[in-house]
Formats: sequence, structure tokens, C-alpha cells
Amino acid sequence: MILNKRWSNFEFWPFWIFYIPAYFYWMYLAIRARKCTYFTTLNPIMNNSGAFEVSKWSYLSKFPESWIPKSFKTNTNSSSAQLMLLIQQHGLEFPLVAKPDNAERGKDVAVIDSIEELAIYCRNSRFKEVLIQEYYTLEKEAGILFYKFPDESRFEITSITEKKFCEVIGDGKQTFGELIKNNPRIKHRVKTLLERFTSHWDQILPLGEQRLIEPIGSHNLGTEFRDARIRISPELTTQLKQWSDQLPGFYYGRFDIKFTSWEALQKGENFKIIEVNGVNSEPAHIYEPTYSLWKAYRDIFFHMGIIYEISALNSTLGHKTVPLKKICKWYDPRCNPLI
Repeated sequence: MILNKRWSNFEFWPFWIFYIPAYFYWMYLAIRARKCTYFTTLNPIMNNSGAFEVSKWSYLSKFPESWIPKSFKTNTNSSSAQLMLLIQQHGLEFPLVAKPDNAERGKDVAVIDSIEELAIYCRNSRFKEVLIQEYYTLEKEAGILFYKFPDESRFEITSITEKKFCEVIGDGKQTFGELIKNNPRIKHRVKTLLERFTSHWDQILPLGEQRLIEPIGSHNLGTEFRDARIRISPELTTQLKQWSDQLPGFYYGRFDIKFTSWEALQKGENFKIIEVNGVNSEPAHIYEPTYSLWKAYRDIFFHMGIIYEISALNSTLGHKTVPLKKICKWYDPRCNPLI
């Protein structure tokens, strides 16, 4: 029954299946552009326009320090002593957030509680460099997608996705483990969660008690995405324009942020930009559980059209596309669905 529920809602489908129609539209746009890699001129400031080989820190570091969490980048072969020294130098304390500096879609993002855990995380990482960030417990988290034209004749927020972190609620009958097994958002992670919550697994959760499962706002970790486009306003658009202006040559992408309230965010108060994404940014509001499949494809195709249009304009300004050979070496459709 749980399995059927996952397959009956496209938000749980594998990306390579969900994006099949979009791949055909990409072929059409590539023919129009006469370049398979037309999208690599979209964001000249970003390596490959943000499609791959993208350092998160290279863009975050361009913002004022007050806009981002305290952060530093380090090699995964750093020793415990070296890591501890870096943590102290940057004024950080545990818990911390660790993530690969150039991975996508929330891969290997983790909340780390001790230097021992961090050393193990680095040692087991598949990546050469990791980004260590201050762990913020601000109440809200969202992804805001925008685009603007190179001549700045148009600037628009096209998607806002508010994130609801995964939790289970006790009914006074089921154990903690049973609640996890019966939750379609995290059933696929039972083995991992059993290791994390071993001491609580067989406890019966009291009626109404809420227990946070995953503090990371990634859909594949169980976070629910909600359509928050109702929050688009002139004030918020002004804020996004100010953020994007910190990155000249950034014309399409998503800001992932933590903040205290929508009212404060509109005033430019109490927020932190935790990540910047480029051409591979999805209009993630489509993963709202009640969103229709037809509307989801409509929105995806609209954004693919915007990517094409801005890329074409940048080509006329002299920006060169990345060779197809390089794309084929690195491209992973699971990470870059919109291209």
C-alpha cells in the first residue's frame, strides 16, 4: 500500500522517468539552437552555468558575511586536528552542516554533532572537498527561483517552495519504528534511520507527540515541498534582485534560504542564504503533494523555455557554449533535470 502510494504520486517517481517528456523538449530546443549544449551560456559567472563541476562556496563567498552562515571549505583528507583548528578559526560550534562542495540534489548533506563524526564523514566522502557550515535553526526554509534578462528588462520570481521537515506524530499505539515504516516519505530510508534512532525504535510514541526525523530540507530525505508562490510580492522581488546583483552574470537560478518569517524576509531581515543553484534549478513547487502532473509539465516546459531564451541572448553577446564532449563526461540527468 505504501509502495503504491509512492508510485501514484509523481513527486516520488525516479527523475529519469518523470523527466522523459522534458528530454524530448530539450531535443527540440537543441535543434532550434543548433547546439546541444545551448544552456551552458545561461549563467556566464558560473562554471558550466551551474550544470556540473560547480563549487557551492565559490558563489556563496561573494555575498556579504551577514547574508550567509559561517562557512569554510576543506579537503576530505583533512585530519581531525586540522578540522578542529578550522572550526575554531571560523568561530563555529557543533552541530554543523557538512555537504560536498560540488554535489547536487542534497547528496550527502548531514548534520554533524562532533569532531569524531566530522572526521568519519570526511573519510567516507566520495568527494574531494566538503563545505562546512553553521547549523541554523531558523524556523523556515525555502527555495526561491528567479530569472532576469541580460539587459535587465525583465526580472521575475517564478517559483517559491517552502519546506516542511519530515516528522512523525505518535498515536499512542505504534512504535517509533512502525511510524517510520508507515510513512511513504521515509520508508525507503528505514535501514539508515534504524541506525540513527536505534535507542528509540521500539518505543511507543505518545498520542500527539511530534518527533523530527530529518532536519535537512532535501526532498529525497523526506522533506515535503509546498507551493508558496502566493508569497511573491514586489518587496520580495526587490530582495531577490539585490541578491542576484551580487553575482553579475547570474541570470537564472535558485536561492535556498533559512529565515524567521515571510514578513522579516520581505524587509531583508533575519535570513541566511545557504546555497545558490544555477541552470539545474527546478521549479520545485511542482512537488506539492496536491499538484497535478499536467501543471507540473507545463511549469517545467515554461522554465526550459526561459533557459533557452536567456541562453540565446547570451550567445549573441559572445558567450561560448561548453563542448558536448565535456558535457557527456560529466552530465547526470538525475542532477540536472532541466537541461
